[in-house]
Amino acid sequence: MSILKRGFTSFDLKLIGISLMVFDHVHQMFYFEGIPLWFTMLGRLVAPIFLFLSAEGFHYTRNRKKYMLNLLIGFWICQVLFMVIPGILPNPKVELINTIFGTLFLGLCAMWVYDGFFGKVKYIGKAVLGLLFLVVTPFVTLFVMASQDMPFIIKQIFIFFIPNVITVEGGPIFILLALLFHIFREKKLGAYLALALVSLFIFISNPHQEQWMMVFSLIPIILYNGQEGKKEKWLFYIFYPLHILVLYLVSTLFFL
Repeated sequence: MSILKRGFTSFDLKLIGISLMVFDHVHQMFYFEGIPLWFTMLGRLVAPIFLFLSAEGFHYTRNRKKYMLNLLIGFWICQVLFMVIPGILPNPKVELINTIFGTLFLGLCAMWVYDGFFGKVKYIGKAVLGLLFLVVTPFVTLFVMASQDMPFIIKQIFIFFIPNVITVEGGPIFILLALLFHIFREKKLGAYLALALVSLFIFISNPHQEQWMMVFSLIPIILYNGQEGKKEKWLFYIFYPLHILVLYLVSTLFFL
């Protein structure tokens, strides 16, 4: 059966995203060795795929709070690893700043807040608190960073361990895109249009920045058949930090 007829399951999309992610991070870790730019261009498709999958996961999961907590813990683990490893093995040519777990976590927070206000089962009070978290934490973080009297440990906590829309990968644009995937989950054309418009906005804002190429993630997303496919719950949680650390170690130990 052809791919056009069968389509992609969520597991297939996950594998596509992981594969393209490897290309992107190979460029990040070895750009100084002449790795071509098209490696990172392929990587521009990754974030929308996983944002789309997070909206699907948010819909189907039996425990939304646990789903969000898993991503938050993943974010914390990555932050610790990406701080400790470069401290032990510094690489002046590579900076570990990947925090996609934080982006996905905040995207789910935005979905949860939206459902609290507009879903079938409303929880207005909790949704207001969630909205305050999304809106206030960036300003608190900026204040903490700018304060000369703030203890160093407090600054570290706010900057590295409390995800907010100005410090996570992709920033508010990716959080918005995740929310739009959720809002238009039953109206796929709206979701596709949202991705196209966000990509267009990025292109107009900075046509020399490759992120607009994420519009091509529409191809696998449109081919999504709504099925889960093979169940590998922890694949992404494990693979994401592991492959980054392996590539970083290879780059640092063998190419400097």
